Amino acid sequence: MMNYPTLEQYNETLQNPQTALIDPELKKGTIATTYLGLPLALCGGFALTYTITTASARYAVRCFHKQSNALEQRYKAISQRLKSLRSRYFLDFEFQTQGVRVNGKVFPIVKMAWASGKTLGEFLEQRYRNPMELQQLRLSLRSLSSYLENHHLAHGDIQPGNVMVANGGLSVQLIDYDGMYVDDLKALGSTELGHRNFQHPKRTSNSWDYRLDRFSFISIDLALRVLEECPELWGKTQSSGDAILFKANDFIDPRQSDIFNKLFALPKFSQDAKNFATICQSPFEKIPTLEEFITYKNIPQPVISKPPIAPLGPRPYIPPFPVLDATNYALCLQHVGDRIELIGKIVEVKTGSTRHRKPYVFVNFGPWQGKSVRISIWSEGLSALAQKPDAQKPNRSWIGKWVSVVGLMEPPYENRKYQYTHLAISITQANQLCIISELEAKFRLSSTSMISPNKNREILEGIRKKSGTLSPSKTFTQAPSSPNQAVLQTMKNTQSSNTKNDCFIATAVYGPDSPKTNALRTWRDRALAPSKLGRTFISCYYTLSPWVVPVIERNERLASIVMRMLDWLVTWVGKHP
Repeated sequence: MMNYPTLEQYNETLQNPQTALIDPELKKGTIATTYLGLPLALCGGFALTYTITTASARYAVRCFHKQSNALEQRYKAISQRLKSLRSRYFLDFEFQTQGVRVNGKVFPIVKMAWASGKTLGEFLEQRYRNPMELQQLRLSLRSLSSYLENHHLAHGDIQPGNVMVANGGLSVQLIDYDGMYVDDLKALGSTELGHRNFQHPKRTSNSWDYRLDRFSFISIDLALRVLEECPELWGKTQSSGDAILFKANDFIDPRQSDIFNKLFALPKFSQDAKNFATICQSPFEKIPTLEEFITYKNIPQPVISKPPIAPLGPRPYIPPFPVLDATNYALCLQHVGDRIELIGKIVEVKTGSTRHRKPYVFVNFGPWQGKSVRISIWSEGLSALAQKPDAQKPNRSWIGKWVSVVGLMEPPYENRKYQYTHLAISITQANQLCIISELEAKFRLSSTSMISPNKNREILEGIRKKSGTLSPSKTFTQAPSSPNQAVLQTMKNTQSSNTKNDCFIATAVYGPDSPKTNALRTWRDRALAPSKLGRTFISCYYTLSPWVVPVIERNERLASIVMRMLDWLVTWVGKHP
């Protein structure tokens, strides 16, 4: 298995694209940089995306930094399928096995044509009050949905960051094909579960065919129809570039969902909302096509469930990305190179100009001296923001407000002269930053307390002692959706970075990339991690595994018995996702 470079390594080598890149056209290009002079990286799926402009065109260059099963095989199959279709919905791209040279080794890249327009998230941030353009966009997405169904294709992660919108909603294109399904890849299985705010709650790694996108299209279509009539719901639901009316919590239990209950009460959308709620509660395989949903056909039968004995309590926040406390520098440092949601209360705002006389704003969550985490808003980001810091009162207008920021956690920047080190997220799009209430901030941060920091450290320390030191290279296969999963992901990465000493029983039996191993990982994260009993089981599993695995490896009979037991468990998990 290939160990890919880290964000820091890519940033260092791509400062000289002429020597780092092998493609004759790309190596003559200019790479987009931050105002610190470092290559500007955007995060998506398994790859970091850099922008390179040549004399004749602009490209998105995707450099892989996370493991993906059979990456080259997947991209070859996807490329062949899309070239045969020559569809306007997809961009031209080229998978180059000999793409970029890092520390003397060569790694693959994807060279992709630059998409025009804005992401769906950016478009909606600006146009959600324009019913005409929303209707045009909705019709374009319906055409896209039908096209994918008719050609047995699935993008795998339909969400605002992966759909480009142009011409006032008349034109849409898809980007980021890491998790795409084509029939030739059926045997390989899924590599990701998609953005949680746009995915069916029962989607698992076993969900892998051309029907992957149905739920996403239904969710977005219904949200757009509602916004055409009720644009005020955008603000009331705290919609953003990562959530359009609905969030993952709403799909888990529509009965406890504010937005579902609002729609149940609106005659025009009541039946649609009821049908959508039924779909959320039904098996993944029962999701109808978007066309069927619109025409009320093939809607699953309502799930009959007993009324709760006691009133249901509030559900924990289900984030699409790891939620990090902006005051926790050590925790943020562990997520350098990851797409995360940073939440914090602003204590300081610094404004200034670069040497090129372009304005910038630094938003701090603590004193800037020493080690701290901040938001960097360069001139490009300032231009995009509808709500900017007050230039007349730069230190007062934002201070005391709580914000949620989604973006790539950049490597630490150290200034030895003034003795400070900063971690930062750069704002380049308006939908990255959202001002939230203190109550909402604490609700989201509460998801980080499902496992106490001390407990986290105990578990990780146990793994370290049994498996050796942690590798600085991260190999996440997907963004964890909660701090619990972040801890488990870290443990998993610790193991996968040291495969010779792998102590996972399922990994030892099936292999690290087996669909069965992935099915058990998904079951662990979705079914076990949310409960105290489940976390206790997980902790015991990781404690015992280092002693169990060597015994299994020495005893073929025992290995056969364990495999049969795991086979049974995998089958059971598949029937009870």
